[in-house]
Amino acid sequence: MKAFTSLTAGLGLALAAATLATVPASAASDRADAITDPVTVSVAIGTIDTPGKSGHSGIIRVKIGQAKPVRLMVDTGIVGVHLWGKAPKGARISNTEFEARVQGQKLKGLVGSAPMTLGGVTTTRDVPFALINTDSKYIDRWKRRGIAGIIGLSVGSGNLTNPLMSMPGELASGWSLHFERKNPNGPSEFGALVMGATAPTDALMHFTLPSDGVDGNGSKTWDDAAADGCWAFNEGDEYCVPTWFDSGFTLMRIKGRAFADLPVTPAKRLRRGTLVELAAGSSAFFGYRFLAGTEGSRNLVRVVPVGDSVINTGNGVYFDYTVTYRVDTGDLYLTKEGLA
Repeated sequence: MKAFTSLTAGLGLALAAATLATVPASAASDRADAITDPVTVSVAIGTIDTPGKSGHSGIIRVKIGQAKPVRLMVDTGIVGVHLWGKAPKGARISNTEFEARVQGQKLKGLVGSAPMTLGGVTTTRDVPFALINTDSKYIDRWKRRGIAGIIGLSVGSGNLTNPLMSMPGELASGWSLHFERKNPNGPSEFGALVMGATAPTDALMHFTLPSDGVDGNGSKTWDDAAADGCWAFNEGDEYCVPTWFDSGFTLMRIKGRAFADLPVTPAKRLRRGTLVELAAGSSAFFGYRFLAGTEGSRNLVRVVPVGDSVINTGNGVYFDYTVTYRVDTGDLYLTKEGLA
């Protein structure tokens, strides 16, 4: 058997192609707005308490093959769909072995493929996924919450592919993500995945991602663990280090020898009240700032002062901002207006 390894750890809309119809020149002046409006599809993202962790996770419904839709955790830190449990109806399961790294554990499975549908729109091709047929405490916790797996929306390279990159037309060129926090006093609002989202004109921050080649379908991929972020703590020196926007992580992680002098608790958490600020690239404007605290998906920060420098934002940024990806150009944008 061929084996390979993972890099990790109701809109009833039917589109044959996400393109706009050509309008005769005689009618162009009357329909200019309709021509220029982008085609977008919005899919609701729910919020649940993250099993076994402090914080919250974004959850989306996805139909795989001919099976009923399942709930998957939205994770921009990995590539591709990872399922646990039975194979979806209508999917093809190969004998190609797959090994996923989850929470430091190696979980084995097989590679399958099937068309996938989000918001009533189906991919233009079968999409590979990992069917994890081993078990773990991590997976058991998610199963008890009715979560069938992970949808990995990283724009980087991997042995699987991001299903959004197989959507029709312009829907595959870009999308935005926004999560809504749980409301302790009542029902929470839903966040959204907006497929076909264009580059926002009112973005607070704009990051560029290094090229990472192409995936198995020829789509461009980008190293989204290396955005050009510059960070400061308590208004001290600025650290410009690879920055990873990761919606699957409920805390921020600061890694690298350069951060050995940051104020931390005995548990290696950034000390409460420490000011954290982020700027994009060479910008002098800090568009993202918060005070470190003890709440996952909001202000909990872990410091690992060893090795090369990289900062994982965790998913708090997806609750505080709308994060827009343009995979045709390798750009990432943050806007403050929640749902775009």
